[in-house]
Amino acid sequence: MKRSLLTKCACAALCVSLALISASCKAAENDGGDLARVTAEDTKKADGGETSATDDESLETAEDPATEETTTESTEATTTAAKENPYERFIEDYKKAISEQTDVWYYGPDYTGDTVIPPEGTQGLLTNELMNGFSYILHDIDNDGTDELIIGEQYVDGENYTHITVYGVVTMEGSEYKIVAAGWSRSHLEYCGGGMFVNSGSGGASLHIDDVYRYNSETKKLDVVYELITEYEGTDDEGLPIPNYSLFEGDSWHYDGKAYESSDASCHGQEAWDKYYSVCGPLNENLSPDLIDLDWTHVPIVR
Repeated sequence: MKRSLLTKCACAALCVSLALISASCKAAENDGGDLARVTAEDTKKADGGETSATDDESLETAEDPATEETTTESTEATTTAAKENPYERFIEDYKKAISEQTDVWYYGPDYTGDTVIPPEGTQGLLTNELMNGFSYILHDIDNDGTDELIIGEQYVDGENYTHITVYGVVTMEGSEYKIVAAGWSRSHLEYCGGGMFVNSGSGGASLHIDDVYRYNSETKKLDVVYELITEYEGTDDEGLPIPNYSLFEGDSWHYDGKAYESSDASCHGQEAWDKYYSVCGPLNENLSPDLIDLDWTHVPIVR
């Protein structure tokens, strides 16, 4: 009986020891597991594997559909603005000037009104000859990446050849408009491509002027290449007026006397005619080649 009691006590002690050992091991396992997990999380954070709450919010904002939609709308608005016609204000004001007929010449929307005087030398566009409206296109005549405004009309002659009469050419200087070229009453200005223009007009009953111009993109004006002055004096045996030709190079001729008596002319007579048309002739055969196939916009005049 005494042995049996001792045996029971020993067994009980052994069970208690085993229980304590088991509890200790379990605690150690739990502590080790938590430590391993915390260490792994800290490592992932340090390596950038997980983001903080602030980072998560930034990520959500970047992926927010509303933000993407706003960005898309902003891009589309910018694209639309870039496609807007920079000459719209000029066109609308020119249309108004023709309709109201307050002046024979129009110098641009910045020079309208009784107290506004355009700078000296500024060209004006006719208003009293365009009562039926006008047409226009935007075209880069000097290939500098900026379109010019070309105002004019197309027509087909008796030989089925298409011409474009140019009433005016307008360009931009910063945010301001500048009239580069303008036809005048009884003149016919045409664009020949490559920045070249020809003009044929009357300066009076006995005076005719023919010009070849080249567009200067730096000064934004037309430089005179050749100017052929035809003056009529007397009549021949058939009663026809006798022409006197004088050719000037550049802007060297002025209304200060008879051209055929001027020493500033490069040549006179038939030589002047031949020299001018050796340049002007090929240009006249290739008038407005890059304008005819474009879509012109017609602007009607409402009175």
